[in-house]
Amino acid sequence: MKKGLTEVDNIKVLILSRVLRDGEAVSEYCKGLSDYLVDQGDEVYLVGFDEGAHFSVREEVNVEKVHVNFDAQNVYDWAMIMNNEVKRVAREIFEEEGFDVVHANDWCCVPAGVTVSNLLEKPFLITIHSTENERGFSDQHSAVISDMEWTAGYEADRIIAHGDDTKNSLLFDLDIPDSKIEVVNPFDYRWKGQTRDIYLKEVNN
Repeated sequence: MKKGLTEVDNIKVLILSRVLRDGEAVSEYCKGLSDYLVDQGDEVYLVGFDEGAHFSVREEVNVEKVHVNFDAQNVYDWAMIMNNEVKRVAREIFEEEGFDVVHANDWCCVPAGVTVSNLLEKPFLITIHSTENERGFSDQHSAVISDMEWTAGYEADRIIAHGDDTKNSLLFDLDIPDSKIEVVNPFDYRWKGQTRDIYLKEVNN
């Protein structure tokens, strides 16, 4: 029998991000969340692409930057190559330290997040900061990216949407069940605690 929520001492979270760079929106989201989690006594493993940029996160956060040794002609192909490296690093982290939940950010991290979650039988969460439909569907790979977002919705145990507009896009553009979606506004001071509560619910499910 799993421990109840009030009995959990801490959790180990694997957070996946495309890049880890001071000032970049998703990177700052991951930084703020990671800092909060370590304050709660949790362990955080933050994995993203190493582009040589500075990333000033707390020293208690375990940061792994992956290298991509192959060129790609577009962002979609690059993301698929990057995901292979993220999967490798995530597996190494699990074998050495373990983790309880996988939290990906946006479509770029979906393949790694889904694969690692399924392989290791850990809950998979994804934050959708915006959908491709919201961004204007302007890239030549937009249809494939939108399909990737649908895959994330299908595979995820829980989806964190950054606002009602994003939730509506998930519901009506991607046909994702309402029951999977949690709206967590990153401009609300409670968002970090709300996100941690979602982790705990899924880990103890």
